Amino acid sequence: MRILGIDYGKKKIGLAFGDSVAHVAVPLTVIPNVGEETFVALAKKVAQEDIDLVVVGVPLSTGGHHGPEQLQITRAFIKALAGVLSVPVAEEDESYTSAESIRLQREEGAQAHEDALAAMLIVQAYMDKLRSSEPVAL
Repeated sequence: MRILGIDYGKKKIGLAFGDSVAHVAVPLTVIPNVGEETFVALAKKVAQEDIDLVVVGVPLSTGGHHGPEQLQITRAFIKALAGVLSVPVAEEDESYTSAESIRLQREEGAQAHEDALAAMLIVQAYMDKLRSSEPVAL
């Protein structure tokens, strides 16, 4: 399954690609969040990349810089996005992805933008859950 990961922000949106067969996620890019144009750009990306599923990070842990209002805003974005896409849109907890993406940049020398790295971590977490729910062949 080809997955587009999204780290949603009011000003910018991080994107990442995941392949559940190869079990690999890579950061892509960051796009500006400019309202309706953003939905058009994301729908185009889904079609161009033959995406099967979109996974959007949601701030389930309300500590730090996210509060319950950010969760509502993100879920409104997800609802609007699902209305323009022809593929399913799923949620994945994005707790601590920003801190981890900064760590990847500092300690591991990752060159990708922080928000694209966060999107990669969101996709990876989603694929890890998929993998752990698959039956084990004997």
